[in-house]
Amino acid sequence: MTRPVAVLLSPVWPRPGGSGRALRAWDWMQELAAGHELHVWTPQAPGSTAGWPPGVRAWAGADDLEPPAPWARRLGWLLPGLGAHRPGTIAHWHLPRAHPPALSAMVRTIGGRPVARLVVFRLYLHGVAARLRAGLPVQRAELDLDDWDSATMRSTAGAQWRMGRRLDAALAWRESLQYRAIERRIPAGYDACWLAAHEDLPAFPGAAVRPNRLPLPLPACAGAAAPGGMQMVFVGSLDYPPNQEAALLLAEGLAPLLRARLAAPWTLHVAGARPPDWLRARLQAAEGVRPWFDVPDVEPVYAACTVALLPVLAGGGTKLKTLEALARGMAVVASAEAARGLRLVPGLHYLPAETPEQCAQAVLRLHAEPALRAALGAAGRDWYAASHAPAC
Repeated sequence: MTRPVAVLLSPVWPRPGGSGRALRAWDWMQELAAGHELHVWTPQAPGSTAGWPPGVRAWAGADDLEPPAPWARRLGWLLPGLGAHRPGTIAHWHLPRAHPPALSAMVRTIGGRPVARLVVFRLYLHGVAARLRAGLPVQRAELDLDDWDSATMRSTAGAQWRMGRRLDAALAWRESLQYRAIERRIPAGYDACWLAAHEDLPAFPGAAVRPNRLPLPLPACAGAAAPGGMQMVFVGSLDYPPNQEAALLLAEGLAPLLRARLAAPWTLHVAGARPPDWLRARLQAAEGVRPWFDVPDVEPVYAACTVALLPVLAGGGTKLKTLEALARGMAVVASAEAARGLRLVPGLHYLPAETPEQCAQAVLRLHAEPALRAALGAAGRDWYAASHAPAC
């Protein structure tokens, strides 16, 4: 019997060990492939499909998109509300060409059969979805916003401003105004709208929560101690301003406090991909910090550590880095933003900290109280197992 057709439009290639977007796309792919003939389109160049479910068709749409006109984007920054009527003025918005080769080939392959489920992952792929819906009968269209984009961009602008990157902050703030002008109107054209965090639901009446999940089985539980004293870790994509700010807070704010107060051996590991040169230099210069740049697998870094430090002050949605640490049974020190959307209990699942001083106090407490470190790890791991079961 022929299976119904499903299409996933994703900004990135689904991968089980990639970025937060890649992990969320992977979760969607697992669900859709279980009962459908699935076609996955991304605007990226051809990427790895290792580990994909059998029969899933991949369509690389790097040549499908119309390059943005510089004047249009500049006009969008001057007049943010213009994007509601002219999408080409919106930053990062994806507009297909008149004859997009990969998208057109996918439509021909489906051959006019009805699409039982079309999942559009991220708001800025709405233009691609509109082109697809014009060429195929779609029975159910779903929009996964993931984050509340305008709020996330506004928060990111704050991180860039605090880091002294004022022009980048201004551009991010203008982009947040562009998305605010359109994000409440577009979801109304979909049969379902999804978000990662309960906190974002009031901004989108009728939306529902699809939580972020890890695609792998529960990792081995972190031990009560690690060789070489206190081994602490922060993991995050280092081309993302909220993660850049957190890494600097640890390297240039927390590390000097620990050097003055913690006599026992300790190392602060910072792992992430695509750091800009300025951040790479500052992390490499920080005493007590062990950078891990662009490593193919962060599992060995996690395995060497027992404490996860997550002083993230900006961003949106829910944080995969927090889930990863809890799933591994690590003691977690986290900001309110890092715990956002997860309904964790401070003091039970993690120690709260917003500043370098609060992080230092939490680290000193975890060093002095191994039983607390073990209790936090066990409680976090039990919470993860109960509420965020693996997607496959």
